[in-house]
Amino acid sequence: MRNVINIFAFFFLIFWQDLKSQTAPFKENLKWGIKENTNIIIKPVYDTIFNFDNSGKVCLACYKTKVASANKFMKSFTTVYNCNYLNKQGDKLKIKTNESDTCSVFSLVKNSVSQFNDDEKYFIVSSKNKKYLINKDFTQTIFTGYNEIFLTADPNFIITEIKNEGGIVYTGLNNFKEEQVVPYSYSSIKINPIDSLIVGCTAGLGGPGEDDIYDYSGKKVAKSLRHIDMATKNYVIHKIFEPREYYILLDSKTKEETIFGADEVLPFAKDEALIRVKHDWFTFNLESKQRKPYKK
Repeated sequence: MRNVINIFAFFFLIFWQDLKSQTAPFKENLKWGIKENTNIIIKPVYDTIFNFDNSGKVCLACYKTKVASANKFMKSFTTVYNCNYLNKQGDKLKIKTNESDTCSVFSLVKNSVSQFNDDEKYFIVSSKNKKYLINKDFTQTIFTGYNEIFLTADPNFIITEIKNEGGIVYTGLNNFKEEQVVPYSYSSIKINPIDSLIVGCTAGLGGPGEDDIYDYSGKKVAKSLRHIDMATKNYVIHKIFEPREYYILLDSKTKEETIFGADEVLPFAKDEALIRVKHDWFTFNLESKQRKPYKK
């Protein structure tokens, strides 16, 4: 009985600690702030505010302002939001940009909220049409601004996009020392962390481009004129789009090809993929070609 009571007390303590540390936005005099329980930790001076992320380290608070539009025929104004990232001590994030300027005011864009919520360690901010990657302790390790930044399934790499003068977007892969692993030659990049392989896709860039497979050192290990959707050390999965969509499983050693249907394919385990058919998920053994129901 005593053990049951101790277990109950342990879980109650955890639950009580969670309750004690809850934060919530509140409104006062038409302005927004954040309270932790009854304590005001962010004063209500903002026009809109987004609560702290799950780690409790970062919130996003914004002022509303109007700027003149770029319409040269008619003068009009557009409402925009200038934002600060704040920690629980009320400190504002300050970063160094490409031009070595100090910046503490950031743009509110479509995915700003998800980009400070989705990862436990890092978040992405927007400044002057560039994206920067920041640690959630407000330290900055990457000082280059990109057209877009994506965290990957492997914590050692980030996918980044740059835009050339013609407005064409190219995708590459960097490590956290800002060293280039895969060049900016692709429209998209996928990582298979199970086999330490990287796939670069050229679809949409124009011309009969090749898709490539790299190892983690940045060495190109294979290429194909067909679209590569996924790669392991022993198999390559191609996706065919015309005249209908289907997949081809290629055995890299025997060159045997197997056609199969699916709506999505993802790395799952060694020589095993996770495939979606409509709303159902299956594990797909690439060697035996057997599939089994899977619940995510």
